[in-house]
Amino acid sequence: MESFQNDIHLHTIQPYLVLKTDSFRQHLMTTYGISHFYSCHIATEKSVFLSLVPDGCSNIIFAYNKNGLTAEVFGSTVDQKQISIENGTDYFGVRFLPGENSCFTNLPVKELINNKISLADFPEMGQLYYRMSDQQTFEGRMLTFLREYTVLFEHNKKKQHELFRQICRVINSKDGMVSISELEKLAGYSARYVNYVFEAEAGISAKQFCRILKLQSVINLINSGNVSSMSKIAADYHFYDQSHFIHDFEQFTGKSPREYLDAVVQKQYRKCVIDV
Repeated sequence: MESFQNDIHLHTIQPYLVLKTDSFRQHLMTTYGISHFYSCHIATEKSVFLSLVPDGCSNIIFAYNKNGLTAEVFGSTVDQKQISIENGTDYFGVRFLPGENSCFTNLPVKELINNKISLADFPEMGQLYYRMSDQQTFEGRMLTFLREYTVLFEHNKKKQHELFRQICRVINSKDGMVSISELEKLAGYSARYVNYVFEAEAGISAKQFCRILKLQSVINLINSGNVSSMSKIAADYHFYDQSHFIHDFEQFTGKSPREYLDAVVQKQYRKCVIDV
């Protein structure tokens, strides 16, 4: 197995949270199984629907409005799905790295795939919910979550989980462009066992995870706005041909690569992301 650092430096993207909302802020992390914290709201009078693209991650999203606080756990999405962002609501989210969400160690990961559950359904999270309810700022919410969450956090040292993390690092280092047969050689385990580990830890197959990471890498590249050739992206990321690239990208994001790039340029995507 290749040697990598202890933390997985994997920053997954939900691009429509930037493209369809206002004042998107984020704070990147790779500790306690957390990818990053983020916040957003919409300034329009009407609520909007936006797409969630597959990213292999679960989220806790806190929604603050005049009626108080609601909080939901969103499992990893395998297919593109739509959610509603309500006007007059301030959203604060915590995105966990793939296979990481120690709040719910007793909940089979497959039960969260393409699903959402109220945080109130988890009695052990009652103190966290209470502490988060009166926080008004991004920094206050982030620090309060960390303070309460680290009390609950128990690092999973199972060999199976550590193997999962190691394979994730390999896939991430190759931007998802790695075959299952290559993973067999790198991990020293059979394809069947590698897939068993991914199904158990992330609720999806290793092949699905590779596809997600590859398309997430493409989205991240296009978000820079500096794209000269879509055909070059298709070749660089090992798509069979241009039509295959367009088909997969549309299935993933709901837009063609060119339509998505136009939206990124119009929104000035990078300027809309505030790192805290």
